[in-house]
Amino acid sequence: MIDISNLSLTINGSAILKDISLTMNDGEIVGLIGKSGSGKTLLLKSIAGRIRSYGGTVTIQDTAAQGNRRGKLMSVSYYGSALPQNPEESLYNFLLLARVAYKKPFRPFSDYDRQVTEEYLSALDLGRYCDARISTLPDGIFRLAMLAHTLIGERHAVIFDNPTNDLDILSVRLFRNVLARYVMNGSRVAVVSSNDLNFISQTADRIVILKDGCIVETGTADIMTADTIKRHFGIDVLISRNIYNGKPEIHLFPDA
Repeated sequence: MIDISNLSLTINGSAILKDISLTMNDGEIVGLIGKSGSGKTLLLKSIAGRIRSYGGTVTIQDTAAQGNRRGKLMSVSYYGSALPQNPEESLYNFLLLARVAYKKPFRPFSDYDRQVTEEYLSALDLGRYCDARISTLPDGIFRLAMLAHTLIGERHAVIFDNPTNDLDILSVRLFRNVLARYVMNGSRVAVVSSNDLNFISQTADRIVILKDGCIVETGTADIMTADTIKRHFGIDVLISRNIYNGKPEIHLFPDA
């Protein structure tokens, strides 16, 4: 569980996040949306401990992020925070390094570490690239590998900022399925911010809308109405329902 209480952040005299209180429960995928500049990325970085100068508290698994850096690092994995140090190493070795926090000193990685790595290689259709050097990977495959690295660490909370950028439609589907399995047993929580409103609508169990550094609306995907999108994003849309899961799908009107 992630518990945020009265979180505020001021940068250069400007209030960026304003008195945010929110609980994200284990077993949930929480989607964070809002216009550019609404504070999404800074909120994610505050949760992940990337920013520590905020007021209020962020507690993850009963550990305050500001007060126990080691505990936070073992509780949260933040997408994009572990860029490869050696671009010539193989994809498999890079992904296996996501398990280093569990590795005993001077001992090899365990069979379980390798099992977890191979499971995500398979689930994200990366198996055929496992021997390829990081520097040779296509951009979309590299992005998918970074998503895998974030998940392989098996932290209590995983945090993703615009994870579907540069992914093709199949990769987005694979990521959505893997994310759902990640929280399925009810012991983990995922937080995902994205500018792709349809991805959030189809993926998140709960959606939080930020505007000017404040939470202005929260609820299930059913809050994604035409009125909501107009009010918070300033654009007219048409809403239909996915024929398989009944969740809202957002369509832009064609230009006149």
